[in-house]
Amino acid sequence: MVFGDDFRWCNAHQYFKSLDKLIYYFNQAYSDVKLQYSTPSKYIDAIAAKNIAWPTKYDDMFPYADSPESFWTGYFTSRANDKAYIRRGSSNMHAVNKLFG
Repeated sequence: MVFGDDFRWCNAHQYFKSLDKLIYYFNQAYSDVKLQYSTPSKYIDAIAAKNIAWPTKYDDMFPYADSPESFWTGYFTSRANDKAYIRRGSSNMHAVNKLFG
């Protein structure tokens, strides 16, 4: 479970204290589930070890929504160059994929 988005760190001490309790409870109550703190690289390695063919997203990822009524259409307007680089890179990747894919 990835955690820690924009608004989750207002009181990090309380947040981790609560997570510690949750992790302890799950590890005591369920033998088929083990929760632990980790790193992004360990997470990616664990996912890769499952040998699952994950789908590739080819269309534009902007705008996006994180809930049914919450659309982030203007979120990246303050980073217009980043958005342009991402779109250009995505376009180039799709072109190469169509040629050699």
